[in-house]
Amino acid sequence: MNKKLAMMGLGVAVGSMMLVTSVYAGVGDAPGYETFKSAVKQTATVHNVTRQVNVTLQDNGAPLLNVKSTIKSSGANHAGSAEVTVNNGTNEQTIHFYNQDGKQIIKTNDSDVYKVLEGEGMGKFKDHEGTEHTPDPQVVSEVENVVDALVGNLKNYVTMDEAAGNVKEIHFKLSGSQISPVVNTIGSLAIKHATMENSQRPMPTKADTLGVDVTTLKNSLPQLTSDIKMDEVEVNASVDSDNHITNQTAQIHISGKDAQGTAHNVVLSVDMTLSSLNSTTPDTVDLTGKQLETVKIDPEKSHHRN
Repeated sequence: MNKKLAMMGLGVAVGSMMLVTSVYAGVGDAPGYETFKSAVKQTATVHNVTRQVNVTLQDNGAPLLNVKSTIKSSGANHAGSAEVTVNNGTNEQTIHFYNQDGKQIIKTNDSDVYKVLEGEGMGKFKDHEGTEHTPDPQVVSEVENVVDALVGNLKNYVTMDEAAGNVKEIHFKLSGSQISPVVNTIGSLAIKHATMENSQRPMPTKADTLGVDVTTLKNSLPQLTSDIKMDEVEVNASVDSDNHITNQTAQIHISGKDAQGTAHNVVLSVDMTLSSLNSTTPDTVDLTGKQLETVKIDPEKSHHRN
């Protein structure tokens, strides 16, 4: 079983947040950008926190996908919980994740069964990789240099305003030629290949992904094949007096055509809020009397036992 596929519902929300908050780290020396970069790094060190991450996707003004998530991590014993609701306008699914007492548990709203995962690496809440290891400073520096070269003069478009309570409001917006051609090319290729059908790798069934219906996500994406480009990127962030990003919103506008030549204007919106820093208690579930299914996770294969 591919564990990444099993966690796709959570991955959409968390991955979108990380795309917005970390892809620009290490760029620029302007005051606004330096503040933003410093806040990203400071926020990443907080292991006890509640994150609310909402992601929406629109195509030609029509809603395609809405993902709402609440992710709680305690920073102690890898404990954590998450609730992710995915709605594509036709179907809605809610997935609950728990990491408690050394167990990782998954339940979907269309089943009464709580799946308990066993195997190497289970029992660790992977929401925050920082709890697992300390990044190699040299690797971090090299990555920052690559991002710096890709993004180029992004720092020139960052503005910062002071608000009450020593809060800093950071904003930047790029459109058209302001977006680096290299970044645009890489982004366009990623979008194209992410939405392309692959007959040799069919979509996994719910049985293969612990009950998570990943086709809901795949089928919601417009199948762009040509003339793909990022037209606009806008990010707004609030940084508190302790140098933590407490709220961040982002919008990415993408245009392109599908295989039939129909034009699409896609808008991806992300809204992330951090709260209860260093005072979060993850949700737990009492498994007494519940219907349980133990899922043995193996890097190459998996099997179930009740």
